[in-house]
Amino acid sequence: MNKFLIIGKSNSGKSCLMDELLEKNNLRPIGFRMHSIVYENEFKGYYMSSIKDVEGYHNNVPIQTVLKSKHRINLTEVYDTFGVLCLSDVLKMKKKDYDCIILDELGRGESESPAFMDKIREILELDDVNVFVLMKTVNTEFTSELRKRKDLIIYDMDNMSQDEIYLSIESRLGK
Repeated sequence: MNKFLIIGKSNSGKSCLMDELLEKNNLRPIGFRMHSIVYENEFKGYYMSSIKDVEGYHNNVPIQTVLKSKHRINLTEVYDTFGVLCLSDVLKMKKKDYDCIILDELGRGESESPAFMDKIREILELDDVNVFVLMKTVNTEFTSELRKRKDLIIYDMDNMSQDEIYLSIESRLGK
């Protein structure tokens, strides 16, 4: 099995690539995805969505909001609570119940949550699992740590085409 790190700027196609891989390969994912909050055609922030329901939570939890002044407020406690529970659930699941783990849109926010980063590290230590880490092109201590891991196959959406990356990943799935 493989662990893939897909890096790219915002709106570079990481999520679209992930959606295509899931659909065309009939993959059953667990983990979490990040989605934009858009209201009246205006970007208002992001929310985290656990692929499998997290007990006691609505499944779409805001993680960042944007004020009228364009100032962004990160709701970092969401990583410590909802995020940690989501990843704890992932770690408890039987491998027969899923085909891959998605850790979507890492970048800055998780750096404020040591517990969340520890869960990411635990997931990356799992054997015989396909893991997809989607990450913004940003430099933090944690993103640098991830880029240095020898067990992650790195794809850079800023320097490779989506088709190139798709074909390479598809050829590795299940190996």
